[in-house]
Amino acid sequence: MAVSAFRIGNLIFQFFRSVFWSLNILLALYTFFSYWLLYDLPTQHWSAGMIMISIPIAWLFNLACVIAWFFSRPWRSWLSGLVLLVGVILFGERTFSWEAPTALPAGGVPLKVFSYNVQAFGLDNRLEREHSTPRARRLINFALRYDAPVKCFQEFYVSSPVPDYDIVDRFQRAGYSHSVLLNPAKAHEQLGQIGTAIFSVYPIINSGREPFSGNNGLLWADIKVGNDTVRVINVHLQSMGIRVGRVLKQQEMEGVKHETRGVLSALRNGFIERKEQVQRVIWHIQQSDYPVIVTGDHNDTPYSVVYEELRRTLPNTFEEAGRGFGFTYNRPPGFIRIDHQFHDPILSALNFETINYVKYSDHYPIVGTYDISKSTRRPKPVLVP
Repeated sequence: MAVSAFRIGNLIFQFFRSVFWSLNILLALYTFFSYWLLYDLPTQHWSAGMIMISIPIAWLFNLACVIAWFFSRPWRSWLSGLVLLVGVILFGERTFSWEAPTALPAGGVPLKVFSYNVQAFGLDNRLEREHSTPRARRLINFALRYDAPVKCFQEFYVSSPVPDYDIVDRFQRAGYSHSVLLNPAKAHEQLGQIGTAIFSVYPIINSGREPFSGNNGLLWADIKVGNDTVRVINVHLQSMGIRVGRVLKQQEMEGVKHETRGVLSALRNGFIERKEQVQRVIWHIQQSDYPVIVTGDHNDTPYSVVYEELRRTLPNTFEEAGRGFGFTYNRPPGFIRIDHQFHDPILSALNFETINYVKYSDHYPIVGTYDISKSTRRPKPVLVP
């Protein structure tokens, strides 16, 4: 009986091991397929976007397979190991960077560009909108006092009747006398939903705006720094719709299903909207007479159509001058980077920082520093909008 039970147990173990190996093969094929989609962009359908952004999750599962097989069938660990190796070769630099800051060369002209999704400064909350609160004051004071001559914001709100929240006026008094606002008419309202904003201590010689849906949109400003001029484009693309916290808070399965469906629907709609919006961003880049820096909340990870399209247009600053993983989202799932900076190849990226110790908003601020001394006027291409 004991021998028979042992044989049955061994057969069951062999069965489940075979199933696990089959699933491992399917996982490897899925991961290679997602690599192909991102590397080649054969289609930009929203379903392909879903597959692309799952690459980090696929990596975690492949790593688990490597560990599991290493202690059971070591030769089988090569499959997921190969998957991970190819992933590092193809996408390692957009995932992890460890570049030391570069010193400004002699004769260089530095420009530091600060970008922050400030989550409405908390002013979308009625209580905080009507009365100055410590949390909102800390966030506003940080945004005002951070040492950068060019500051770009997303989800920028004001509430002019409360002096602490008359933020456009406070920036002007702090020396940022030049600005571009997505909704300038709302700068002195009781609840001014301005959206995106650019503030500069340097003169803005030309500017423009293009609203998308809601408070999402695009701003550009040609900023003159001494004898040099660069175009800064501040974008806030359609939300990813990731609200993992809402799913985790549900105690009933029906609530989990409802919130999950909502997340998937928002992801689908976001992919469709951002695919169109990024084409407008690229059009504005190509229309510029000057070297371009693009910054903002792109609401897409480095494994997406939006990121890949922009990366093929301009180098990414995190990849050239950042450190670590650079995660920028201060909410579950947390391990994603959706705020980015891209820069014209003629500009040198000296440093890039994600300020992840500042937790006032659901995003962390990002800062890029550039040497713009080689910036020159460039010919303007004739394009169809």
